[in-house]
Amino acid sequence: MVRISLAGVALIALLTPALAEDGCDKFAWSLAREQAQFAAAEKPVVKAGETLAAIPKAAFTLQLQSNTDATFVMPPERKPKAERWFGGAIKLAAPDKPGIYQVTLSEDAWLDLVQDGRYARTVGHSGRGDCPGLRKSVRLELTATPFALQVSGVTADKIFVTIGPRD
Repeated sequence: MVRISLAGVALIALLTPALAEDGCDKFAWSLAREQAQFAAAEKPVVKAGETLAAIPKAAFTLQLQSNTDATFVMPPERKPKAERWFGGAIKLAAPDKPGIYQVTLSEDAWLDLVQDGRYARTVGHSGRGDCPGLRKSVRLELTATPFALQVSGVTADKIFVTIGPRD
C-alpha cells in the first residue's frame, strides 16, 4: 500500500508542472518583454481616433469605440465574426527607419497597419489562445512614412498594445 501511495505522489509531482503550464512560452518568438509590459500597472491610454507624434516605447492601452462608432483609414481586411464588437484606428508618425516592426496585442482582434494608402505587408505572425493577457503578435514591413494602426473585432472596449522594431 505504501509503495502505491509513494508512486502515485511521485507521478502527480512529475505531471503537475506540465498541467500548470500555459502557452505563453510557445509563441513563434519570445514575448516575455511584451508580457511584462502588459502586466505593468500604469500604461498610458490612447483613444481611437488620436494621432501620436511618435511610436510609444512601451505598452499602452488603446481605448476602442463600439462597432457602430469605430472609424478606420481603410476598411478592416477581415470582417469581425461577432455582431457587436469594438475597434478603431490611431495614426502614428513615421518610424525612425524602415524595417520590420512588431505589433503585439493582449486580446483576440483583427489587426491592420495602413501605410501609403495600402495595408502593410505581414512577414510573420504568432498567436495563442492559451496565454492569459497575451494573444497575438504580428511582424510587418514598414517604410519611413506615417502609418495607421487599426484594430477590430475586439470583445472589450480596450486592448493593450506594443509597437516596435523587431529585435
